[in-house]
Amino acid sequence: MQTWKMPWPESWMKRHQLTSPKVTFSLRDCVVTIVLFLLTSALCLLLRHFDPENDTSYVAVIFLLDVFLTAMLTEGYLFSVVCAVMGVLAVDYAFTEPYWRVSFVVTGFPLTFIVMMFISVATGMITSRARRAAAMTREAERQKTYANLLRAVSHDIRTPLTGIVGATNVLLEENGQLTQEQRRALLTDANEDAQWLIQVVENLLSITRMGGNETTAQLHKTWEALEEIVESPVAKFSRRYPNIQVQVKVPDELLMVPMDPLLVQQVLNNLLENAAIHGKTTSVITVCLERIGEEWAAITVEDDGCGIAPEKISTIFDGKVSGEPRGDIKRNMGIGLSLCRTVVRAHRGTICAENRANGGARFRVELPMKEEKDENQG
Repeated sequence: MQTWKMPWPESWMKRHQLTSPKVTFSLRDCVVTIVLFLLTSALCLLLRHFDPENDTSYVAVIFLLDVFLTAMLTEGYLFSVVCAVMGVLAVDYAFTEPYWRVSFVVTGFPLTFIVMMFISVATGMITSRARRAAAMTREAERQKTYANLLRAVSHDIRTPLTGIVGATNVLLEENGQLTQEQRRALLTDANEDAQWLIQVVENLLSITRMGGNETTAQLHKTWEALEEIVESPVAKFSRRYPNIQVQVKVPDELLMVPMDPLLVQQVLNNLLENAAIHGKTTSVITVCLERIGEEWAAITVEDDGCGIAPEKISTIFDGKVSGEPRGDIKRNMGIGLSLCRTVVRAHRGTICAENRANGGARFRVELPMKEEKDENQG
């Protein structure tokens, strides 16, 4: 679900120190606090104007809501506390007899003032702490993702490099003892390992291009025809795997999708590579493009290979390499499939994997066909 956020000027987002490094504010927070307070005051005045009995018992609750919203939309405790003080004074000045005058001598008001101030400040602090806890949870999840990617990269790079070094050492030291077929086999293995390393490097470059984060990635989107985006990965794959047939099915209509074309092509490269390597017996791969409703486009990559182990389906995009047979470590697609999920989520899309009923695996990517508002600001 897409959300909209105010595109604040960069200078308004800059934080300034007030009394200590822990107490900071920004012009954006000031504006949000003032606007919410004015809207709350105007709403209370309007309700009182249309209330024939001039009942103001609801005013304190509305100003508590103002404190809650201010704490949610600003950083730290400062503005929620300021809003609480302003709200209490507003209730006394405009909504407690005698009206339009600050009076602390009205019967029961000191206690009411203290209770409302306590509730307002506590609400602001609890809300701010909840936001901070949520931010820490997101950061912990990012760190977990980075750790998984690092483990995947270490496996994906180390084993092919070892294979290349081993093959070249044998060729350098063989002194004419190897046959032509043996030399060709060693060179073929070294070439396959080098091709695999190129794929790993391309994935790493894609992660760098995104900033490494699916939630804050700054994508350079343009409107692209989905059929044209598919052409390059399919052609590249067919040259590398000539024995695997690739069928592309496209709809009659042109599917225009806002995307970062290089990143989406990298997703397709990884899915095709995954079908060839982990399908083991794959002979045919089908890439199907389709429109879903008015706002979504789907890319489905399916093969006729051996399918996905049922216990791995739920974690296949996590970038984990544990549980891989030792001989298959260099064929691990941990970083590749993890990148696929990261790229798709950064495009506000979805990706899933499943086994086909008649054998083989199916990966489905769904991308929104409408440009979302900037969610990285404000």
